[in-house]
Amino acid sequence: MSREAAFSSLFNTLANAYSWGLASRRLKLWSEIPAAMRPALFQLEAGPETYSWTSLATPRRTIEARLFLYFDSRDPLTPGAIAINAALDAIDAALAPQAGDIALGRQTLGGAVYDCKISGVPVRDTGDMDGDGLAVVSVKLALP
Repeated sequence: MSREAAFSSLFNTLANAYSWGLASRRLKLWSEIPAAMRPALFQLEAGPETYSWTSLATPRRTIEARLFLYFDSRDPLTPGAIAINAALDAIDAALAPQAGDIALGRQTLGGAVYDCKISGVPVRDTGDMDGDGLAVVSVKLALP
């Protein structure tokens, strides 16, 4: 299982999980993303990479991606948390085990990884004060 196959599968899964105005594997500053193109998903593939040796010959590699989600929160009648909650729920559903992976309790992204899980605590800024909502989610991908 290659790093590229893992990151590509993660991106394809998440890009199709929600109605993004823009989805990219190239991170951009939110000031570069017009409100009309939000919500936007960016996958940053610069997280830590670790190896653990389960046998003398085969390491288990863990790589990490960070998801940056940008939202337009300028509507004074709608709390910014509503859009963030919907997007995070869609990501949770997309990364839940599917089909044959349910019995294993793993999300293999169609066989591209051994397992894929959200890790840590997502960062959330509803944007109610300045109109720019943000969420950052870390995802760990285990490769054999």
